Amino acid sequence: MNIVLTGFMASGKTTIGKRISELSGYKFIDTEEMIVKKECRTINEIFDKDGEEYFREVERSVVYEVSKMNNMVISTGGGVVLDKKNIEVLRKNGRVFNLSPDFSVIESRLLEAAKSRPLLKNDSIEDIKKRFDNRIPFYDNCDKKVHISMETTVDETAYEILEEMKKLK
Repeated sequence: MNIVLTGFMASGKTTIGKRISELSGYKFIDTEEMIVKKECRTINEIFDKDGEEYFREVERSVVYEVSKMNNMVISTGGGVVLDKKNIEVLRKNGRVFNLSPDFSVIESRLLEAAKSRPLLKNDSIEDIKKRFDNRIPFYDNCDKKVHISMETTVDETAYEILEEMKKLK
């Protein structure tokens, strides 16, 4: 059974996922890293050259691949939830946890990460907030929402997810 982490960009999926991996002995895998390896180029390059639709196709194939693995902590890209089939596939062999920060947490983290996020290059904070709000119903399609705040530590969140995983099995 896998632990699947969803959430908006900069919600902490990779950092928390790696900590859960350390605590649980599960292997960690990041779908965005897999896409970069598969395509031999950055996500920004994929978006720039081939567009979001192509990126989502590659993402879908990676999701199918990781869903067949066992005892993994899977960190997904922020938009993986936009395709309902992605979540259905991941749920067959995993529990889906949504990292759910307030937008203020996202905003503060994005100021640092703007250069590496493909959908940020030409977007204002207002545009990002709108995307965040529009995706909330997609993020609600999870087994458990995990609230993230500025005060929440990585360890607190990792332990919370591991405790919930015991209940959901």
